[in-house]
Amino acid sequence: MTTAVAVGGTLLGSGLTALAAARTERRKDEALGRQQQRQEAADDRARRRDLRVEHRKWRRDSRQAAYQGLMDAAYEAHGAVWQLARLTSDPYDRHRYDTRRGLAIDAVRATRQAANRVQLEGPAPVAQAAADWAEAVDGHIHPPIEYLMELGEGPPSEERTERYRSAAAETGRLVEAMQRRFVPLAREALDELMDEVRAGTAGAPRRPGE
Repeated sequence: MTTAVAVGGTLLGSGLTALAAARTERRKDEALGRQQQRQEAADDRARRRDLRVEHRKWRRDSRQAAYQGLMDAAYEAHGAVWQLARLTSDPYDRHRYDTRRGLAIDAVRATRQAANRVQLEGPAPVAQAAADWAEAVDGHIHPPIEYLMELGEGPPSEERTERYRSAAAETGRLVEAMQRRFVPLAREALDELMDEVRAGTAGAPRRPGE
C-alpha cells in the first residue's frame, strides 16, 4: 500500500512538473510570437517611412530638374531675343533676320515647354510664377520682331523707333521681375521638401544590423 501511494505520488508529481513545464514553454512561445509581431510591425513602419523619405527625395530631385530647366531655357531665350534685337541697330538684312528670329522663336517655345514641366511639378505658387515668367519671355520677343518687320519695308520714323525702345525696355523689365519672383519661390519649395526628408530620417530607430 505504501509503495502504491509512493508510486502514485511520484506519477502525480511528474505530471504536475510536466504540466508546469508545458505552460512555461507555451508562455515562452506566446511571448516570442508577440515579440516577433512587434518586430514585424516595427519593420513594416520602417519600410513605409523609408519609402516616404525616398519619395520625397525623388520629388525634390524632379522638381529641381524642372526648375533648373526653366531657368536654363529662359536664359537661352533672353540671349536669343537680345541677338535678334541687335539687328535693329544695323542695316536690314533679311537672311540674318530670318535666322535670328527662328532661333529666338525656338528658344521662347522651349521656355514655354519648360514652364509646362514646372506646372506638373508644382506647387501652385511656383507653377504660376513659372507660367508668368514664360509669358513675359514670350512678350519680350514681339517688340524687335514687329520693329524689324517695319524696318524691312523702309526706315522707320524717330517716333516709331522710340516706341520700340520703350516697349523693349518695358518687356525686358517684366522678364527680370518675373525671374526675381520665380527664384525665391522655387528655392522655398525645394527647401520645404528637404525639411520633410530630414524630418522623416531624424530620430528614426535603427534596424538590427544597421
